[in-house]
Amino acid sequence: MATARDRPAGREGDGDGDGDGDDAAQKRTKNRDRHAVHELAGYKIEGVSVGGRETSVVLPALGVAFDSGRCPQRCVYADVMCLSHTHMDHVGGCGMYIATRGLLSLTPPTVLLPSARREAFGTFIESLRALDDSELNHRAIGIDPGERYAMNKLFEIAAFRTRHPVPSQGYVVYGTKQKLKPAYAGLSGPEIKRLRDDGEQVTDKVEVPEVAFTGDTTGDWIDDPANADALRAKLLIMECTFIDDAVSKHDAERFGHTHIDDIVARADKFQNEAILLIHFSARYKAEEVRAALKAKLPRALYEKCTPMLVGFD
Repeated sequence: MATARDRPAGREGDGDGDGDGDDAAQKRTKNRDRHAVHELAGYKIEGVSVGGRETSVVLPALGVAFDSGRCPQRCVYADVMCLSHTHMDHVGGCGMYIATRGLLSLTPPTVLLPSARREAFGTFIESLRALDDSELNHRAIGIDPGERYAMNKLFEIAAFRTRHPVPSQGYVVYGTKQKLKPAYAGLSGPEIKRLRDDGEQVTDKVEVPEVAFTGDTTGDWIDDPANADALRAKLLIMECTFIDDAVSKHDAERFGHTHIDDIVARADKFQNEAILLIHFSARYKAEEVRAALKAKLPRALYEKCTPMLVGFD
């Protein structure tokens, strides 16, 4: 029997409707959700992540994809692509991502990536332009840890420091809103409007870390105080490449990856509502991953964690 941990999103309430209107609404919902492989912390999640092969994780509600992998079709509909680093299993599909958005007459995408790889990425896309004889319209923005990109009035993306053999970084997506300052709480709407018209700042910016994505990294990113918001985001998407002693914790660190032992040793750090574990080595089978998580993770952490096993079953 499938558990809540393994059950694909979008299946609850798939019973018969009470009428044609209900049936139509259910059909629309099922069509919209059929690509979702998980629903965690209120977010439907699409994509695939197999270590060394491809990683692309898509959050349709945010219009964001983390890494392009080989460009799974659904990542094409993300307006913003956040590249954690430029190894081919994470960036190889970026040309197809940009080209397909053009083919579908979607707006040119924004690609965020480590500043140190901005020039090389430009060279990569220029080569694809020459091969494809197309414009490949997009906007590539290099950002560094601590810097931000404003998607719109509701969401901002910040980069945070990770460690990998090539320049790398993770990302936190913040939900933002304006909240009335306590000093003005008793005023009427017209009074507040007059203050605004007079140039008074009557609100404070409030932000909540909604989603964090690590990309490929050693486990010591968790120890960096500057990365605290990633550890309290509602949803954390975190790599866990190795789950047994066939590759030691030391060797995982040498390769620039996270071992399950890194996570276990820091189990008390995770304040997230839900954690999606990704990038398991292709050497493992799905049942081996599930068994290792159940056997090794402390119960409280295990209950938060869901493995992304698309491509393993």
